[in-house]
Formats: sequence, C-alpha cells, structure tokens
Amino acid sequence: MKQIYVSWLWVVGCVVVGFGIGYFVFDLQPAAQASNVHRFEIATGNGMDEIAVQLKESGLIRSPKAFKLFSLLSGSAHLLKPGTYFLNAASSTPAIVRKLISGPNEIIAVVITEGMTLRDIDELLARNRIIPRGSLLALSSKSFVEDFPFLQGVASLEGYLFPDTYQFFSSSTPGIVVRKLLNTFAAKAWPLLESQNNSYQKLILASLLEKEVPNYQDRRVVAGILFERLRLGIALQVDATISYIKCQGAFVFCDQPGVARKDLDIGSLYNTYLHPGVPPGPISNPGTDAILAVLEPRTSDFLYYLSDPVSKKTIFSRTLDEHNENRVRYLNL
Repeated sequence: MKQIYVSWLWVVGCVVVGFGIGYFVFDLQPAAQASNVHRFEIATGNGMDEIAVQLKESGLIRSPKAFKLFSLLSGSAHLLKPGTYFLNAASSTPAIVRKLISGPNEIIAVVITEGMTLRDIDELLARNRIIPRGSLLALSSKSFVEDFPFLQGVASLEGYLFPDTYQFFSSSTPGIVVRKLLNTFAAKAWPLLESQNNSYQKLILASLLEKEVPNYQDRRVVAGILFERLRLGIALQVDATISYIKCQGAFVFCDQPGVARKDLDIGSLYNTYLHPGVPPGPISNPGTDAILAVLEPRTSDFLYYLSDPVSKKTIFSRTLDEHNENRVRYLNL
C-alpha cells in the first residue's frame, strides 16, 4: 500500500512539474503575434524586478516571473545593459533578453540627398548598418496605404522617401525606417501636391527635374517644356530615365550612369525616347524645389534642352536642328 502511495505521489509530482514547465514555456512566448515595436529604456541602476515589471506594462512580455526566471537560469540577470532600445512585442522573452544583453541601439545619422532613388537609399542605409541590404526594396507600398493614403494605387515607394537628414538606430526594422521617411514626405511634400490635379504625374515630373536640372529657375523653364511636350504628344526624351534603366533604379551607387546613343533604344516603359508621356513612376525622390518648379512652370519658346556635363548649365533650344547641334557639341551624341 505504501508503494502505491509513493507511486501516486511520483505521478502527481511529475504532472505538477510538467504543468509548471508548460506554463513557463508558454510565458516565454511572444506577447503579441503582430509586429509592434516599442521604445523601451533601462535607466542606470534599474534592478531586475523593475525591468521585468516595465516590460510587462509595455506589453513586451507575458510574465515578469518567467522573464526573471529565464534571466537567472541563463546567467543573464547581471548582463542587462542600460540604454534605449526598440523592442518588438512579437519577439519571445529569450529574444528580448538577448537584445538587452547585446546593448542599446546605436544612433546613426544619415543624409538622404535630393534625387536619391529607393535603391540608393537602401544601399546607403545598409552600408550604415541600419537595415539589411535589399530590405527596403522588398517592402510593398500597399503595406503603408492605411496610414499614408497618398500611396493609394501606386506601385512603388519610389518618389515618396523624402530627402532629409535622419537619425536611425542601428539594426532598425525596414518598416520603421520607411514610416519615418513617409512622415517627412507627408509633412513637407504632400501639402504642396495634395490639392493638385494629377498629383502623381507632377511627382513623376519633379523626379525628372531633380535628376536633370540643378538650377531652380531653369527647372521652371524645363517644367514648362515638359508640359508642352506632353500637350503636343512629343516624347519627353529625358536622359535621366535612360540612366535609371541602365543602373536598375540607382544613380549614386551606379558605376556608369552616362547615356550613349545606343542606350536610347533600351526596351523599357521608362524609356522616354521610345514612349511618349511620363514614365510609369518617379525615377528619384525629389526635394521641395523640384516639386515647386513643377507647380510653377515657366512658359518659353523652347521645346528642347540638355545639361552640359561639364558646367552643369542647362542649354535650351527652340528647334530640333538646334538641339541636335547642341547634343553633338555638349554630349558627343
């Protein structure tokens, strides 16, 4: 009888231990299924109990007890570093502990210049250890439409990543990075475009001006030329669109962006020599000046233009013959 009693105690003990382990493992699972990033700060001198409670109150862990127990069992309790973190509620408790051991995010300042493309920005941020290379290119504009309605119906984020000086944390999530850039576009560019008819077309034209013409007043004249060519049904013949095709969507990080005569026959809807009208989307992310130039075009007698690669001066022409002479003189085309 005593042996049976001991056996039952052993079984009950195993069941209790099993339930305890099960609850412990359950409490180590992510606090949320969907990605939800929180700013979290550990102040110098914060103890394990305080950190655990703050994590729970921030919705980052399921159980303070499980957090503390895992930290103790893994030998991590004394390794948590003070500082500012960006933690994801979709991360498990062990993953959060590893993050707190590795230390706070480093703040990195980057300058996204006017005319950079989506691919350029992706490469710039990757070289600065902010995001993995290619992660911006993998994002869909549809993922951000709910918060940024101006993305409705557009196929790419190109054109909407507003150039500015930004500060990011190292190893940021691509979504956080894009939202920061889109918020800047919403604050600085969208108020200019929101009331415009064909605002997307105007953004595309601004992206062309950003790459083609450096001077604001010249941009206004070129904007007038482009609108007139659109009205007449004449191909825009913008060299920067050819570079965009050749470099697969890059300018800054492209070895040979120059345009040769043979490049004018490249088969692409972005080839503004072969296809009248604007290209399917922006070819860069324009700044405020380029956008304003499109909104304030200047009428002139010119129908053609080119940029002198040496002086960067814009050379205007009234006739095709005059333009062809200038192409030979300045571009050797």
